[in-house]
Amino acid sequence: MSFVRGYSQNSSFESIHGREKSAKLSESEALKRMEMERPKVDKYKELNELVLNSKLNKIYNKQSFELITKLLEINPELYTVWNYRKEYLINEIDGMNEINKHEILENELYFVLKQLKKFPKSYWIWNHRIWCLKLDNLSDWENELKLIKQFLTVDSRNFHVWSYRRFIIKCMKDISKDSDIIDFEEFKFTTSMINKDISNYSAWHNRSKLIEMLFNKSPVLSKDDVGDNKLFQYLLIFNNKDINEFLIKELELFKTAIYTDPDDSSVWFYMKWLISEYFLNKIENDEKIDIITKLINDIKELNELEIEDNENGNDNKWCLISIVYLMKQLYKIDKLLVNLDEFNNYLTILQKIDPMKRNRYIELNI
Repeated sequence: MSFVRGYSQNSSFESIHGREKSAKLSESEALKRMEMERPKVDKYKELNELVLNSKLNKIYNKQSFELITKLLEINPELYTVWNYRKEYLINEIDGMNEINKHEILENELYFVLKQLKKFPKSYWIWNHRIWCLKLDNLSDWENELKLIKQFLTVDSRNFHVWSYRRFIIKCMKDISKDSDIIDFEEFKFTTSMINKDISNYSAWHNRSKLIEMLFNKSPVLSKDDVGDNKLFQYLLIFNNKDINEFLIKELELFKTAIYTDPDDSSVWFYMKWLISEYFLNKIENDEKIDIITKLINDIKELNELEIEDNENGNDNKWCLISIVYLMKQLYKIDKLLVNLDEFNNYLTILQKIDPMKRNRYIELNI
């Protein structure tokens, strides 16, 4: 698979998911490797000391910058060295016009990109990229979106990339008159990512953030502008601030997701957010009861299928946890709607199939 310039299929970028760990070395093999690696370790210590001494003495010249670069290429987790690099760059661009400053920061972004290909889950590298973009008044936000798309193609669940995407979108909204359109385009993008992988926790989380914003302010677009009937229906719901219709529609997506993978925790957490006071306080009691009751029945039906498929005949933990949560939500509306014997039976079963969290289930009692 091709990624961006310099990407190797054997790099850590691809090997994050779905690969077995290498076999553990024996003691003798470990000692032998340590001896082989000792010269490298000694050189690393020497380089680290040189850089830290340069920082301490506030040396900002080309040689010190090259040493910083060399050290970060070996170990990108040295936040003190990243801060030293920032100090150098600030000293370098001080007094420059926007074009010259942009050129230097563009070169820095290229260095950061090379590091991200090797270490795509390093906080400090992503933070440094954000820092560069904030300094550059000529930043190319569209190019950053293209880059994000490439990263998500390799690892669609990398929460560092999703967090970075939210930063880029916020920057684009700050300079746009159509921030609501940008939010809806993000909703479309997140929907497409969930359709590709319903276990993408980062995508579900991003969706929840966008939904709150779109209920607050959403664009008025034609069906042709949206280009997808299902997404257009969502847009009308946001325009009309129709919480009840939204929950009905969104819970159909949830149902599809849990039937696809009943053990995917991200989808169950998303449901809990949907059936929270944030939404329930905005609809009538009879609407709450209808939605929660139907949802309980849907989950019970799934649990029965799980029992049939399970060779031990066990209930699905996530089904029971969610039923208990929903019954508690019903209990808040009307105590008479909940069968306490049934509720307590679910808690008893959960304690048996998930004994590590026994005390937690006891605390859930009404």
